[in-house]
Amino acid sequence: MSVNDEMERLQEIVRRLRGDNGCPWDREQTHKSLKPYLLEETYEVMEAIDKAEPLLLCEELGDVLLHIVMHSAMAQEEKSFALEDVVRGISEKMIRRHPHVFGEIKVKSVNEVWENWDRIKKGEKLKENKGSILDSVPQALPALMRAEKLQRRAARIGFDWDSIAGAWNKVHEEIDEVEQIISTTNEKEALTEELGDLLFSVVNVTRKLDIDAEEALRRAIEKFMGRFSYIEQQVTKTGKELKDVPLPELDRLWNEAKQQLKDLEQ
Repeated sequence: MSVNDEMERLQEIVRRLRGDNGCPWDREQTHKSLKPYLLEETYEVMEAIDKAEPLLLCEELGDVLLHIVMHSAMAQEEKSFALEDVVRGISEKMIRRHPHVFGEIKVKSVNEVWENWDRIKKGEKLKENKGSILDSVPQALPALMRAEKLQRRAARIGFDWDSIAGAWNKVHEEIDEVEQIISTTNEKEALTEELGDLLFSVVNVTRKLDIDAEEALRRAIEKFMGRFSYIEQQVTKTGKELKDVPLPELDRLWNEAKQQLKDLEQ
């Protein structure tokens, strides 16, 4: 079957699920109720990419595609738009934002591609009465990802440190401000604000080093889970409960896990 045939088949499946004699769960879904599921499926796609498993990636992309078709079907029921409008819209946008491919404009670097992209996108948004180049960064993104995207948008018009040194100095400045609050008032609201500034400045450093902050944190989480799991296994062998093991012993096991994992990586 062709792609068109398969897409029509999927649309028909969704229409039947949403129909009078379809699935009660599918019939009661709305754009809003499906939000957490779409987010979950997106992260499962990312996990499949990290695992480098093509068949799993294929399956997870199918789950995301189902959500696109489902949202489009609900919109069509409301007579607001249909799947063909979604496809047509993104096709036209890609052609419009790649004049160096589909038009006469010449570019010499990726930076020039981004400059054209931002210029065209800003023109589109101004037509929608949006004046800032930052407005199109979704508020619902994970905070680290949103921070990085906002910083990259600002950097494209020159609002950026000249070198990594400036960004790194800002991190130290924010650390000093956090320490000052802890040593004086320890006021939670002020501490929350300064810790937010510290996290934002760390993202700036990762961006300057061309490192994805979200990916870096995910790796740190996986590392923590691996080391903590080792501690749990070792404590279980002694017949003790984790809560009964003194912190120095837990710290020793942590360092032991750290070394063992390093040895495995070599």
